[in-house]
Amino acid sequence: MSTLLQTLLIETLPEDTDPILRLYIEKLLPPLEREFSFISALGGSYEAHYQLLSQLGDSYAQEKAQSWSSRADQNLLVHVLNGLLTAWNISKYLLQPLSDVEKYLLCLGLTLHDYNKYCNGQGEETPKNWQVEEIINVCRDLGEKLEFQLFWSEWQDYLPEIAYLAQNTQNKASTNIYPANWLVPKIKDRRRLEIPLRRLLAFGDIAVHFSDPGDIDTQTGGQRLREQLRFLNINKNLVYHRLRDTVGILSNGIHNATILFAKEFDWEPILFFAQGVIYLAPPDNETPEIQKLQEFIWTQVSGVLASKMMGGDIGFKRDGKGLKVAPQTLELFSPAELIPKLPRVIEVKVANSKDPATPKRLEKLSLTETEREFLSKGADIRADRIAEFIFLTQKEFFGESLEYINWMLNTLGISNQISPEETQVQSGGVNYGWYHAAACYIANYTTLKPEDVSESIEKWAEDLVNWANENHLLSSHSSPIRDIFYDYLTQYLEVQAWDSDRTSFDTEFTAYANAKTKVAKQPICSLSSGEFISEDQMDSVVLFKPQQYSNKNPLGGRQIKRGISKIWALEMLLRQAFWSVPAGKLEEQQPVFLYIFPAYVYSPQTAAAIKLLVNNMKSINLWDVRKQWLEKKMDIHALQSVPWLSDEANLGRFEKDKYAKEDLPFMAMNYTTTRGKTLTDAWVQPAFLALSLSILLGVKVIATSSSVPLYNSDSDFKESIVLDAPASFWNLLGLSNSLRIQDFQNAMQRLLIAYSLHLETRSSPPDAKWRDLIKTVREVTTNVLNIFCLAAEGLRRDKRDIPSQEEVRRYWQYAQLWVKQDNFRLNGGIFLMKLIEKLVQQYRVFYQANLGESSHTILLPLSKAMEMILSVPQQVDVDDLILQASGQIQDALGRQEVYKRPLMMDKSMDKTKREEQELMAIHAFMTTCVRELFLELYKGDRALLQENRNRIKSGAEFAYRWLALQEKSAKFS
Repeated sequence: MSTLLQTLLIETLPEDTDPILRLYIEKLLPPLEREFSFISALGGSYEAHYQLLSQLGDSYAQEKAQSWSSRADQNLLVHVLNGLLTAWNISKYLLQPLSDVEKYLLCLGLTLHDYNKYCNGQGEETPKNWQVEEIINVCRDLGEKLEFQLFWSEWQDYLPEIAYLAQNTQNKASTNIYPANWLVPKIKDRRRLEIPLRRLLAFGDIAVHFSDPGDIDTQTGGQRLREQLRFLNINKNLVYHRLRDTVGILSNGIHNATILFAKEFDWEPILFFAQGVIYLAPPDNETPEIQKLQEFIWTQVSGVLASKMMGGDIGFKRDGKGLKVAPQTLELFSPAELIPKLPRVIEVKVANSKDPATPKRLEKLSLTETEREFLSKGADIRADRIAEFIFLTQKEFFGESLEYINWMLNTLGISNQISPEETQVQSGGVNYGWYHAAACYIANYTTLKPEDVSESIEKWAEDLVNWANENHLLSSHSSPIRDIFYDYLTQYLEVQAWDSDRTSFDTEFTAYANAKTKVAKQPICSLSSGEFISEDQMDSVVLFKPQQYSNKNPLGGRQIKRGISKIWALEMLLRQAFWSVPAGKLEEQQPVFLYIFPAYVYSPQTAAAIKLLVNNMKSINLWDVRKQWLEKKMDIHALQSVPWLSDEANLGRFEKDKYAKEDLPFMAMNYTTTRGKTLTDAWVQPAFLALSLSILLGVKVIATSSSVPLYNSDSDFKESIVLDAPASFWNLLGLSNSLRIQDFQNAMQRLLIAYSLHLETRSSPPDAKWRDLIKTVREVTTNVLNIFCLAAEGLRRDKRDIPSQEEVRRYWQYAQLWVKQDNFRLNGGIFLMKLIEKLVQQYRVFYQANLGESSHTILLPLSKAMEMILSVPQQVDVDDLILQASGQIQDALGRQEVYKRPLMMDKSMDKTKREEQELMAIHAFMTTCVRELFLELYKGDRALLQENRNRIKSGAEFAYRWLALQEKSAKFS
């Protein structure tokens, strides 16, 4: 079955992709994911590195662990994959193309170039650079593990070449480039190993260490990349663009517009970062002009937004006073552009056909009964649409212009029925006069259908623009939002060779100082706190609700006092456009945003793959996740079997794409919502998604309820996953809010165990009752035996007494996986589980009940033992307690059927000998109960033993059933 990353790459690869590269992705990517996903190529946990290095006896373990963990995370899978794709992409510029054998060597050499990191991650020693035979053996073993045979049947014949390239990819330490040290290669021209193959590998390896597009000018890696290009005789320059701010969809729009503009200069993008792109450019490349690039970006961004606005869903708001236009809409469109588009907006927004506003408006007017009877024939949705169009155009573009009023009355053909003064009757901000005029028009033409009215409004709009232009009645158009956007680009957008020493510090400091004065009326932008002027926004612009508590705003007020800047107003409108989210409604669904960053860098192919995921990722059903995980025997590689992608793009009015089809996500965004009421409901999905995406794709993920990205770039944080203020169940699971690569497996196992236990024992399908997950987690983290208590609770809910064999195995494995990390504590989970298993094993020597019998019968010896411990006086000697309890148990066994006493059933010995062995077995069991369970684990505290009594019995019953199943399986085999 294809993995998620494999599916994404295959579906996004161009049709003309080389068959060898396609074969690599089809055959080698799954084993690469299996072996390399949890190995850190860069970064990683200090504790994990130190532990492995110490086990290997490295005298510099502490220094190395500190050095490695100080870098940001990147797993070995994406390190190899992006390095290979980058090297492959530039190989097309070679003067002498690669042969098929050389392409295979390129793929396998780069795959193994960090074999030492894999070996270290497995806790194995790596050979020194002069130990050629050992290096070849390591490469052979790893090649077999990665199933190279599926990719290239002749790979073992070329093993010396593969090992040579793997060892000498880097030009730093640990190289061994002398041919005499290596076996005679099979390749015809050995010089091709050095140039181009080794240099291609070096280019790819150096590139994936970059964390910022500006590194080609500020870091030595840029010089090294240019050096490799010179060796390869590729006559190209390396240039870049960078946006030093990350907002969201707007940032991605700027990046993609810049890439599109750069095509005119023959700049080819080869490396993608969260903040920009590195290009291969012609040797005499021309630098784009700042002004032209800014104009092009604005045209692209505003064009996309404008096309979405004209559907009427964003940029407009309708309330009890009629239709209103957001300031951003007026700034994006000139009056001559906007008026002809209003009829479509009117049709979408004015849709209250069952409860039209016109009859209510007419009731407010002083009319005769004859007039009311006449107008009632036109008081419906048709009149609403006409009135709202006329009133909106007058309010926004013509004011109290008498020429406009007369023109409109003449157009309607009612100038002899309605006077200009009557059209201007208003009260409380609502114009009643135009409703009067619209009802009069419809009453004159009662046969008009709603679609006929819409066509008429469209014609009036076009005629109105022509008439207004001829008479110079439309005001000149200015766009403050465009000017501020240009200013934003000037401050934050960089293109190599641009000279810009402008800083936003002075502007930002001035804005902050002014906002803090007593006379200041202007708040700081509540989202960016930046240098751009904040302004109040209509609640049709922002996704969050108006601020409810403010000394300037009455409770429940509609006006938003926490203003935002025009840059963030653009971002909010773009999110509405691409996410199909109603303004002000998203906050009700408790969204958690996922910000997906590259781990250092994307190649063009991986960037396209991430775009496909973001566009088509379906809502994950955690019941299905649990099912897949259990079918794969609780292996987290089962995540690959989860259906992550919808079968096809879910098309709707906005096509529900997070980004336009041709756009690439630099910092990808997604979000989750919930119908639940609690914070736990909101965080169940995003916690799982953040962990899963990082495991499956090697990306870095931030999960937060903040609509503002916490970081501008992946280089701003070292960890692979950051959960910002998650629900309390996450930390109660013992998981850090920041996870590194080596933490993934443990975190995912604990999360899946907790989710599965909850779904099995506390849910009521289809209601998962995630609000109670915190209770499940609290019980399991308090005592591992509560896993079995929860299982018993689930059985009682299902009105069953006996668990199935599959349930016994499953819950026992839950407990074993859960306690893996507890072995450092004496009273921890592993000690407790081993003790329970030991107790059951000991009493099964002398007592065995059928699995179909009741819990009381199965647990008879243990129940008797705890009853005696809890009932005898404290001053009784330990040995006396053991002897008394042993006697009580033997008496109880005497009243049981003989087939429940295995030792007594052994006819090979006489009865006295059997009784003696049974008593010795009982004494050994009772000794363990008293000394290890009571005195050691519970410190001789009878109250503590009583508190845990039911937990012990639940755990012992499952242990009994599990041991019986193991014994039965052993006999059968």
